[in-house]
Amino acid sequence: MSRIEDEKATEVKTEDFIPSSRQLCFNKDWLLRSNPPNKIGDFVCLICGQISNNPIEINCPQHQNLDGPLIVGEYCLEQFLSTNSNLCPVHLHSDCQYAKSRLARRCVSELSVMCPLQFEQDLKAPNQRIKCNFNGKIRELNSHLDNSCSFNQSECWFKPFGCDHNCCKQELEKHLVSNVKPHFDLVIKSFDALKRNLELLQGESKQLKLQNQQLKSEMQSKKIRDEGNFILLKEILVLDNSYIQISVYF
Repeated sequence: MSRIEDEKATEVKTEDFIPSSRQLCFNKDWLLRSNPPNKIGDFVCLICGQISNNPIEINCPQHQNLDGPLIVGEYCLEQFLSTNSNLCPVHLHSDCQYAKSRLARRCVSELSVMCPLQFEQDLKAPNQRIKCNFNGKIRELNSHLDNSCSFNQSECWFKPFGCDHNCCKQELEKHLVSNVKPHFDLVIKSFDALKRNLELLQGESKQLKLQNQQLKSEMQSKKIRDEGNFILLKEILVLDNSYIQISVYF
């Protein structure tokens, strides 16, 4: 078992069952938009043919005579091993040996890229008005997609009041401006519901106070009865003692 298998043997992640697009190898055509072929050719995944994401180098002794590094994407290798009884993807032998290629990972992380969502839109609908002008390194990509990409979906500011609209950040202002009255109506509706709930809670609180007062009154009455019964019992005991003493005397 390799070091990677050792590190992951005790982990159970949802990504093992539902792959994220960020785990998959990088689209070669996308990278060729910003890089010459000779800059990415050494990082082609042997399994999927795309550019390796988190490159792994296969270093089995059976392949020592092959020219060049044997590079695969980390997720591709994990899936291949799990569906092929851990056989090596190069020559399908057992006891496949591999390790993270730090040099390859560093080189891939420094490749220049455009926004992948813009690349997809250029292929599907090149005349769309929304554009993302990101041009950077692969290592900067996740931060861009999470924080600043024009194609990121944003929730409406009035979601807490019931508006479920989602749109690109560039379209959010248009949505807010064109839906002032519907949003105002949602706020009023939410306020009315909050007011009704408050009145209901106030009514329940008043009822609980009345019940509490009634309970206190009943407890006080019971206490008075118990004290009266105790006094009566003491008087009876005194009378009984007096009767006993008189009986003994006579």
